[in-house]
Amino acid sequence: MPREWRPRGPPASPRSSSNPQLAVIDVATEKVTSKLTFPDTADTPTVGGWAATTATDGSVYLGTYPNSKLYRHVPGTTTLTDLGRAEGGYSFIWDLEAGANGKVYGGTYDNGRYFKYDNGTFTTIGATPVVAGAEYVRSIAHDPAANATYLGTGTNASLVRYDNVTGRTDSLLPAEYTHNSMVGGLTWTGGRLFAWLDRTLLVLQVVKNADGSYRSVVDATITDTDLHHSPAADGKVWFVKEGLLQSYDIATKAVQATNVRPDLDVTGYSWENGTLAGLGAGPDGTRIFKYSPATGASSTRLVTGTPVLPAAINALGTGPDGRIYTGGYLTGGTGVYDPLHGDADDNRPDTPTRNGLNQTDSLLAHDGKLYIGVYPSARLYSYEPGGTWPPKLQYTGGATGDKAADCRTGEGPPPQDRPYALAGAPDGTVYMGTAPKYGKRSGALNIWQDGTPGRAVCVVPDQAVVSLAYAGGKVFGGTSTRGALGVNPVFAPGASAEVFSYDPANGAVARYPLPSTRAITALTEVDGQVWGLAGVTLLTFDPAAPGAMKTQRLFPDPDYDAKPTMAWRDGVLLTVPKDPDHVYGTQGDRIFKIDKVTKAVTVLLTKQGMEDLTADRFGDLYYKIGERLYRLTVHP
Repeated sequence: MPREWRPRGPPASPRSSSNPQLAVIDVATEKVTSKLTFPDTADTPTVGGWAATTATDGSVYLGTYPNSKLYRHVPGTTTLTDLGRAEGGYSFIWDLEAGANGKVYGGTYDNGRYFKYDNGTFTTIGATPVVAGAEYVRSIAHDPAANATYLGTGTNASLVRYDNVTGRTDSLLPAEYTHNSMVGGLTWTGGRLFAWLDRTLLVLQVVKNADGSYRSVVDATITDTDLHHSPAADGKVWFVKEGLLQSYDIATKAVQATNVRPDLDVTGYSWENGTLAGLGAGPDGTRIFKYSPATGASSTRLVTGTPVLPAAINALGTGPDGRIYTGGYLTGGTGVYDPLHGDADDNRPDTPTRNGLNQTDSLLAHDGKLYIGVYPSARLYSYEPGGTWPPKLQYTGGATGDKAADCRTGEGPPPQDRPYALAGAPDGTVYMGTAPKYGKRSGALNIWQDGTPGRAVCVVPDQAVVSLAYAGGKVFGGTSTRGALGVNPVFAPGASAEVFSYDPANGAVARYPLPSTRAITALTEVDGQVWGLAGVTLLTFDPAAPGAMKTQRLFPDPDYDAKPTMAWRDGVLLTVPKDPDHVYGTQGDRIFKIDKVTKAVTVLLTKQGMEDLTADRFGDLYYKIGERLYRLTVHP
């Protein structure tokens, strides 16, 4: 009989201690003065928050996900007040900006809503979505003198000026940037609009035309910049470009680099008595960075006592060292669990969480290394156990392809974003299957080998590549008819998922559609054959004759319309050496095994929220629910 067990392994903690917290940090002393836990309910849990602003009355407002709630904190008090959900409730409040007289403006996903909070009341402003076709109001900037708000939207990028008095909307995004997915950051400061798109910072003048409309004039285009930048002080705006702190002079339009490296991912800047202060994530935790433009003095210090909370596990896999590696959802971080060592405490990780990587979507042990697929921009890292952390970046799928392309006739792939599948070949080549950047449908097969820059190849237009296996000298892939976020409809009309093969010898691609199938989320090599999951259907075929594929229905159909993300990653198949007679798998909320000869299916465990599957060197299985890692011991 199977035995379920909750091991000690990161990330792990009781639900009561996993609610997000607000840390209040004294900039002068660089110490945490208080920590406040966000209240929530079982029906509307608060997982985290991206948005924050300080209103004119000094109150701090915070926007959260996935419940799109707005909270208020009055400095000096010990409370966080739940103000309710923004206009009925959507997934995310992405950005907040302070207006006049205590007002707060915000933007949401997934219906592109622009809203105002004023004296206890939420009000939708303009149409819904505020820009036609927009799912994201991703960034907001406010000009209080003109009572105008600038909105950066996606997934097809737009930038508009919204007049809060007249309701007039004017488009400001230069034409050469319309192929971007969204405007990720906006700031109105020093009489200029600073707009960030895919590591490019645009400095824009906003000019009124004779007919009352507005247009933008580009003052400067600054490439390879981090997202956040400072408010203007002494006529300059500060930001990080190519790892160095640099300034932009609004009057002269000159960019000037310093030799200062903040060495942290700054999430916000402020000024304190003429000193620039930035707070963000470093490799060892929350750090505060300070720089004095007057003297050139700088410092980067760890802020002790900041909250350390478990993230939901987004991906898990077994490393070449036999340890179980877990990647945190959205906020990143990597947990490491050593099977059967130190299992006495389920609520404390065996090892400290390793920082330095964003959200992990896939892991592969190959040739003595752990390969890690990371979102965004489909980044492939390699790590040799015992080596330095963070791992080495080998390839970036987001830097390949053309933003205007989508694998149409004569085109290559668009830039890639979500690395859902990894496979390795005997010659050391690593293959990565990806979903594209926001607003695109066509994923790609990404091919990287040490000593090469790597490349992305179109295989099945309008479909993402979500599973891979190497067998019989070829790479086999499974697709999903779901493209990236932000495509409408969600699933490519009339399309069915496909198995494809890629021949490394000549680059030839062969395709094998499966009628009425939305996704093939698992492929693996089993005793020289290829096994796969197309939803709830088992696929088996000889790699020398994929056209002779056999199918067997295992379970009732999944509801991809209710949970479309299942069409990216709903199944896993694997083998364990201690049980050579079976293939183990997960689909939906169940773990099962399949007899290799008879194909008889035995369900081992059913549990709501169960996802993913890997096995340790002892043959025990591991899966995840939320921020918990579980082990299932199966006796053959």
